[in-house]
Amino acid sequence: MSLRKYLHQVRPREESYVNHVDRIGNLFIAEKFGMANFPNGVGGDKPQKDERTIYAPVDGQDYAYPEGFPTLKKTDLVDKNGEVIKSLSAGTTVWFTAPATLHKRQISGIPGGKVSATTWFAKVSLKGHDKPFDGYVPISNIKKPGGKSQKRVAAGTKTQQECAAYIKELCDKKGIEYASEFTVAPSGSTIPDLVMTIDGKRIQFEIKGTNARANEITFFDITARRSQNKKSQAGKAELDKTAELYIQSVPELRSVFSKKNGVWGKLRSKRGDEGGAFHAIMEYYKSLDPKIGYAGDEGVVKSGKLPAIFKATSRGLLRNIHDLILQHFTKGGDDYFVIHDRSSDNFEVYNVNKKNDILKMPTLPQFKQFRLSTYGGPSAAGTRVGYKIKL
Repeated sequence: MSLRKYLHQVRPREESYVNHVDRIGNLFIAEKFGMANFPNGVGGDKPQKDERTIYAPVDGQDYAYPEGFPTLKKTDLVDKNGEVIKSLSAGTTVWFTAPATLHKRQISGIPGGKVSATTWFAKVSLKGHDKPFDGYVPISNIKKPGGKSQKRVAAGTKTQQECAAYIKELCDKKGIEYASEFTVAPSGSTIPDLVMTIDGKRIQFEIKGTNARANEITFFDITARRSQNKKSQAGKAELDKTAELYIQSVPELRSVFSKKNGVWGKLRSKRGDEGGAFHAIMEYYKSLDPKIGYAGDEGVVKSGKLPAIFKATSRGLLRNIHDLILQHFTKGGDDYFVIHDRSSDNFEVYNVNKKNDILKMPTLPQFKQFRLSTYGGPSAAGTRVGYKIKL
């Protein structure tokens, strides 16, 4: 069955406040997905030597884009025969599923019923990248992050400026004075996301944008490596604190590390390179599965792979991790943590520093779920470990 030709009409958004996107301007142009965003060799694609930016999951594990991607316009979800399963409106979040595949189909439906072009379809799910696929969608109808930099970098600066506009409106409503000037972190920077002067005080914001609020959000990431340098020491200490909470709370880990003089107990207590709680857990599970390890380890995927044990749902462990996250924000000088849901243009502002709550916002809520998982590609010969949370 032929597919319908897609039409999309952009309508102005009606809001009771100034649209933040309009105030900031269009900072990057939406792009379409192409074959270069999928692994070599899928869909009859000939292997290329050029470097690719892969957005589709390879094996379903440790996926860097769990929030999915929105459709650019109204499109149809179809089955393998081209039969329409469901019509998807513009902005519907879809997830590529593993293993990534591409399928070529002809698009017809233009006047006269002639075939106008060919395009590539990808398997997608409407529930998540790790869920069974629901059908096929043209990859050209799915929005790819704009710009030359990675998705989070490209979207990050825009979100920061939109957040500043929102905070100013919030201050106006509450009668709080603020300076019109503010600073945002440039692309790829590690400086604070947003710094504003409110009621004469310096206020710092950590901001995360998401396309699907119900999914987990990566609060921050730390690079883990076998050999440390001065810059990585603080991150290693934080990973070890987190790993200690797991050892204390997870029965399987308590059993493994119960003997202080045992192999794993000694590795846990070792200081410096290739020692500490996090490394000990990594090495223990690597002894069971050689595919687990750091970036650069033989037989391990490029980004590195963490064991599945680094997932928490028990209330006690979640409370302890919540406290640890608050300590992280306080140490970094953050006063507020902000979530921007791009699909609804909604901002959630939470206070993470009780000593400096000028805006009188609610505290960061307890977590529903937490896990450590790889986050994107390798960084400086190390594995980026994301602190991924569901609120």
